[in-house]
Amino acid sequence: MSSNAGRAEGRRNRRGPADPVRELMHRHAALCANAVDPLEIAAGLEAQGLTDRVAGRFRHRDVFGLAEELYARVPGPPVRTPAPAPVPAPAQAPRIALHLLPGGICAIAALLARVWGPAVCVVAVPLTLAALLTILRAGPLRAPGRLAAGGALWTCWLLGFAVYGERTMTALASGHVHAQGLFTPASTAALVAITLAPAPAAWCAHRFAVRARAHLAPSRGLKDFAGAVRPLLAGTLGLFLLAQVALLSAAYAAAGAPVTPTALAGPAALGLLLFTARLLTVHGYAQGAVAATGTACAAEGFALVAAPFHRLVVDPAAVAAAACGCAALVLGAYALGVLARASAHTHTHTHSSHQDLEQ
Repeated sequence: MSSNAGRAEGRRNRRGPADPVRELMHRHAALCANAVDPLEIAAGLEAQGLTDRVAGRFRHRDVFGLAEELYARVPGPPVRTPAPAPVPAPAQAPRIALHLLPGGICAIAALLARVWGPAVCVVAVPLTLAALLTILRAGPLRAPGRLAAGGALWTCWLLGFAVYGERTMTALASGHVHAQGLFTPASTAALVAITLAPAPAAWCAHRFAVRARAHLAPSRGLKDFAGAVRPLLAGTLGLFLLAQVALLSAAYAAAGAPVTPTALAGPAALGLLLFTARLLTVHGYAQGAVAATGTACAAEGFALVAAPFHRLVVDPAAVAAAACGCAALVLGAYALGVLARASAHTHTHTHSSHQDLEQ
């Protein structure tokens, strides 16, 4: 008995000032005490800059192992039941169908405008915007907390340029305004397809968030987790782009507009940019999303200013494709970095939107 007590006392003494985990435990006491599982501690440590390499200073191979020790050593709340690891589940059709509402309103308005004229837009525009705001406040596209300033403004600019940008640039370059209706068949088709895109966007966002969080439990390090999530994110962006192109092709064909790669490039790039920006916003990275969409707006604004000097503008239709396409590529590369972090998939960032969809 005495020898066992001596060994225990020796271990306690070694865990005193020489215990590197104790200082970390006190520094992050609130995080450790409120966590319902070690994964939340690992995500919180990573969010504050602690990597697998830094974890070696605390005698652990990776952040996940360090988080497990912190979870075991810090007393938690009275009821500290670890949340079960979520499994990928199919998104419910009624919830996803709700995200078709903005596109449905826009499509009906386009049909009625052929009979009653552009006056229909006076009612259709606010209804479409209200429907968009509704679906962005619930479900997989819901973003936590306050959003970065400018996001809504840049989105409205990009949508407006998709509808009127090419005609405006052509008019500025030629020096006179052509007599055209409020919408051309191509611009109407693009607007309908983009407002229908929240449905596949919600499904893709739900699928990505659930499957990414499911990789937390089997991963034994931040690099392992990132290596599993990056291909998942790339596939998600590609899947949405395919859905957006399919919607655009169907809308252009229905409107009688030419379905060509040149015609589809601009709206498709815009849809991908907006989806990537929203995905980042949902997972807590709104600043990067706003910076990318704002840059695309600046590029389109410069093109409008340069339009009177038509030698600087080769093809007005290519402006949106170039501006939104380049911004989407840069934002996608940024997303592959930040959304591969465990901290982007914590309970607070993703779980509420899963519940909104699955209830």
